[in-house]
Amino acid sequence: MAHNKFTDNLITAMVFTNEDTNGLIIHINGFKDEIQANKFAKKLMKNSGIEYKSIRDVFDLPTIH
Repeated sequence: MAHNKFTDNLITAMVFTNEDTNGLIIHINGFKDEIQANKFAKKLMKNSGIEYKSIRDVFDLPTIH
């Protein structure tokens, strides 16, 4: 299968809102690795004015697949 520069690097998002709780869930997929995902999360939270700490920074959790 031929590679496509645009779709190979595509990051997609699904956003869900809950009217009852005024909650928001955002699922973002397509990062090249965990490092890129964490950098994005930190920048997103900082730009939103939300203090962010990775769960890996808080707890020593195993990776579950």
